[in-house]
Amino acid sequence: MTNSEKSQSDMRVGMIWAVGAYAFWGSMPLYVWLVKSVEPLEILSHRVAWSAVLMLCIVHFQGKWDLVKKLFSTPRVLFGLMGSSILVGINWGIYIYAAANSQVLQTSLGYFFLPLLSILFGMVLFKERLRFMQWVALGVATIAIGLRIHLEGNLPWISLGVAFSFCFYGVLRKIIPVDATVGLFFETLFLLPLAVAALVFWWLEGTNDFGHSWHMDTSLALSGVVTVIPLYCFGKAARLVPLSVMGFMQYFSPCIQMLLGIYLFNESFSPEKQASFYLIWVALAIFSFDSYYQNQLTQKKDAHA
Repeated sequence: MTNSEKSQSDMRVGMIWAVGAYAFWGSMPLYVWLVKSVEPLEILSHRVAWSAVLMLCIVHFQGKWDLVKKLFSTPRVLFGLMGSSILVGINWGIYIYAAANSQVLQTSLGYFFLPLLSILFGMVLFKERLRFMQWVALGVATIAIGLRIHLEGNLPWISLGVAFSFCFYGVLRKIIPVDATVGLFFETLFLLPLAVAALVFWWLEGTNDFGHSWHMDTSLALSGVVTVIPLYCFGKAARLVPLSVMGFMQYFSPCIQMLLGIYLFNESFSPEKQASFYLIWVALAIFSFDSYYQNQLTQKKDAHA
């Protein structure tokens, strides 16, 4: 097999992993709907607990205990992971609350807004310079959020919550020098005491939903699987697919969420909400065109170098 053929083969395999990851993330409301009778905080606690168990198994079978031990000698990294664990917990909590309360469209809008927010954070925190078209995209996105607030008369806190919490999380994970698997293991480990304490409290109070039927018990235990599998798929895809392509594909997930919200959960898609989505899509189109154009320029320069 030639290098070109191998590259094309890797790309195809990587695209399959990427589609799997984003399809999982986009379909997450279906899982929350499966356990909708359970309080969102209990779902979150089970998600943390079962994810920790699964990550423990993954770390063991991948033989990464040496990396785990090394982290105990780097307090700054542990402190950073403690911060990222809080942020990912907030993100999970908002998402579960939204999906359980028929607000899937709000989470979809938040994840559409996320790439543009990441650009803004890159400029503010990492002194990255924005190109003119990126400024235009950010401006249109700002108008979209402002219009949403003006027309509906309230702040889309779910959209902003999922976007800002995950963006801050991404910033921390960008600057924390840690293996992805080990990092997620520690994040779930830091959240585990609170999750277990909450589950024990609800069990003592007799208000827990776990332990009453095998169907619900299995569904709650699956929360760890639906958390870790897309992260694993994403990790595999990121090694094989160019970052620019991954950037385009990330919109696959909120598109699925939006369609689920409208056609399966029958959420209202009022003119106010439509206006916000249309403007965000315009901003994303500008952003995507600019990214594609710059990528083409880079490839031409490399070809002539």
